[in-house]
Amino acid sequence: MTNINPIHDTPPVFGASNAKALKTGETDPFGVALNKALDKPQETETDRTRANTLMEIASKELNIADTSDIVSGKTNALLEMLDAYVSKLNDPGVPLKNIGPVLEEINTEAGGLLKETQLLADADAALKKIATQTIVAAQTEYLKFQRGDYL
Repeated sequence: MTNINPIHDTPPVFGASNAKALKTGETDPFGVALNKALDKPQETETDRTRANTLMEIASKELNIADTSDIVSGKTNALLEMLDAYVSKLNDPGVPLKNIGPVLEEINTEAGGLLKETQLLADADAALKKIATQTIVAAQTEYLKFQRGDYL
């Protein structure tokens, strides 16, 4: 019978060198390379290629608007919308169907302005009064239109 897988053979001892012994005077290239690698600190990929440092990027001047500037701008915009509404209302060629969406937008802007006006400080009492009067006028016109006063 043929001995395919010898079970009774002695297993190889781990840790024992199976390599052929080097002749005297012959150097082991792997051992030399290993010793060199262990003797000097390893050079990483980032050490070989230095990245250029970035200069500081200056930001543009930020124009931070305070609440009074926001309220002032929104009040002016609402007053202009009310002027456009009045001119459309006085024009007999413009049907009321076309005026309805304009008033919806005016009412929405008035609601946003009311929220901003509530954030105003006491020092802006005059602006707060003007904005509040503009809001009341806009919402009054909206209610009059919805009620049918202009039919």
